[in-house]
Amino acid sequence: MVNIELIELQNGCMATCVVIQNEDYAALDSKMVINAKTSDSELLLAFKEIIMNNEQLNYFVITEIDEINYNLQDRYFHIVKDREFCGYNLPKDIIIILTVKDKESLKKITPELYQLCVVAF
Repeated sequence: MVNIELIELQNGCMATCVVIQNEDYAALDSKMVINAKTSDSELLLAFKEIIMNNEQLNYFVITEIDEINYNLQDRYFHIVKDREFCGYNLPKDIIIILTVKDKESLKKITPELYQLCVVAF
């Protein structure tokens, strides 16, 4: 079960993301959802859309972070740390959400990225 209160406490926290289970992101309102396996060009399009819909989005959800290798996770480490991708910055009040299959899958997140995470399940 997702802990919405813990997620909401991360609002405005820079260089922080929240990890929840894959199926729990459906409970979040006003979100942009991408799969962690998304190409750079698709990720860039998502960033542009987030910026255009700044007032309407509360969450940037990156699903199945545990399904990609450490090299690809490094891209998301920098997005969480810097809140930026290809010169486009995430709004300060958008919360970055990562999803994993289960608690055991938390071990599949790189140590660098995991240190920026708050687990909300």
